[in-house]
Amino acid sequence: MGFGQEYFWKNNTGNQDFFDENNWIDTLTGLNAPSFSIEPNQDINLDLNLTCNSYADYPIRFGLGTINISNGTLFAHRIDSGIVTISNLGYLVLTDSVPFINNIQINLLSRIASVKLTSVSPINVQNNYLSFISINQTPSNLVNNIRLDNYYDGGTVIRMCDSITKPLTIYTHDSLSGFSADIIVNQILNGGLIPNNMNNNVNSFLLRQGYMATFAVNEDGTGKSKVFIASEKDLVVNSLPDLTTNGVSFIRVVPWNWITKKGLGGDHEQYLMLINNPHSWWYYDWGSSDSSELNTEYTPMSWGASGADDQTDIDRYKSIDKATHLMGFNEPDNCNSQSGQWWNLCIPDTSVSYYTNLMKTGLRLVSPGCREEAWDDWLDTFNILAIQQNIRVDVIAVHWYDWGGNPINTPNANPQNIFNRFKNYLSNVYSLYNLPIWITEFNGNIHRTDSINLEFMKLALPYLDSLSYIERYAWFSWNSTCQFIDSSGNLTSIGLYYAEHRSEPSIKNNIYGGRNNLTINNEGIEYDSECVTLNTNTIEVNQSYINKDILMITDMLGRSVAIETKNQLLLYIYKDGTVEKKIIIE
Repeated sequence: MGFGQEYFWKNNTGNQDFFDENNWIDTLTGLNAPSFSIEPNQDINLDLNLTCNSYADYPIRFGLGTINISNGTLFAHRIDSGIVTISNLGYLVLTDSVPFINNIQINLLSRIASVKLTSVSPINVQNNYLSFISINQTPSNLVNNIRLDNYYDGGTVIRMCDSITKPLTIYTHDSLSGFSADIIVNQILNGGLIPNNMNNNVNSFLLRQGYMATFAVNEDGTGKSKVFIASEKDLVVNSLPDLTTNGVSFIRVVPWNWITKKGLGGDHEQYLMLINNPHSWWYYDWGSSDSSELNTEYTPMSWGASGADDQTDIDRYKSIDKATHLMGFNEPDNCNSQSGQWWNLCIPDTSVSYYTNLMKTGLRLVSPGCREEAWDDWLDTFNILAIQQNIRVDVIAVHWYDWGGNPINTPNANPQNIFNRFKNYLSNVYSLYNLPIWITEFNGNIHRTDSINLEFMKLALPYLDSLSYIERYAWFSWNSTCQFIDSSGNLTSIGLYYAEHRSEPSIKNNIYGGRNNLTINNEGIEYDSECVTLNTNTIEVNQSYINKDILMITDMLGRSVAIETKNQLLLYIYKDGTVEKKIIIE
């Protein structure tokens, strides 16, 4: 703590203004913070404890004071100086491109807590801001104790890199009741490895924001299954869906990575170097041997049957940092080329049998990416067989080159007509499958001029970003009239437009309840750790979910203390995710 007087968030209903002194109270005297003691752009010499969401419309500057965010989120432009501690279920969101200056100290004490910088890329954080951040009073280090995840177009989420983080709590009864167990990140827990004898005995759960969880009925991850995403809010499922009523025997939790729709296929490094663009991208290369970088998410693909036929393949997919999805086979519908020419993969039954193995990764699964004419033929047959065999498909992948528009004989076709066919195609695909779509290869066709392709792109990209069911897209730039880079190694007009286009979030939902081909239902509700109301000596917690099993007791800095501690403000953290502050007066 600093040297100032200590004040706690009062949580006046409807007023979340950080700079309103009436929102802060001395819990020992019951008095509000003095007038003009918490003002924009002036030193704050009080020690503040935030226990609920608060908004600061101007820069925050601490002098002798400090702030501890132990519950809820502080939203601010930037913090100019001072000591910030983030513990328990606390979050900090800063929106300025220069989020903190003047030797500010930010200390993360909780494995769940995070700092979100919406306008600073991961590379920028690494180069300029890591020195401001510590983990449990230890300097941050990308290798040892901290991870930087993408946050949409040019932002970063900073959090602990810890193999024992437990962002998921499962319960034996509905509504977060009964016995419970905490599930650690990245590992697959199945069968008897699910803690507290809860194999086939999970009925509700709480997933913390920033994580994705996969549940399956079979111990190897196959069979009926569902993927849940807690993106911007905690996610609660009070009763597991009918899909898993036979019991959950497979659970995997991974960190979520916030990415935009726009991506790249193939050789991305030269392109990203040429555009000198700090924004975040996703990319794939029709394989699985590459890796994610600070500003990019690498999405692996099982190109053909040989990428889905043994445990080595599964282990490789699971090991890729930032990978939350796995793409299926490349054009298996073509018996004469691509993956379909090998191992009889162009026979839908054969493809389904190999695709089943991909479920063992616990990742969100993208369908095989077929030629555009196969959307209601080969791919439809594949999906019907998958449903019959309880094989999960979360996303439909398509390729589109306007072959139905007779491109060989229409090199100067009207771009609007090309675009209209593109729109109709996507609408038809969505109507058939009612699932999110990735367009992993598309352009206006190699037989069209570069100017026609550019005008088509200008129509297509804003439209794709406007559609909620389009999650990702990647322009295919390997043909001479569609390329990003010319023969001299410079950006083409197409490459420049693609680079400068600002794309929308891939998944905008605060939470995502896992609709897939086995169920069209989204389950789950947003869950806010309850805010704290204060009187002179005690703090009461309003709760929507009643489960008072204590997880831990800490002081205001997040350090564990004994339950019998007296005359000190403590945080009682319960397994249902709620937090209660108490002072036991002796």
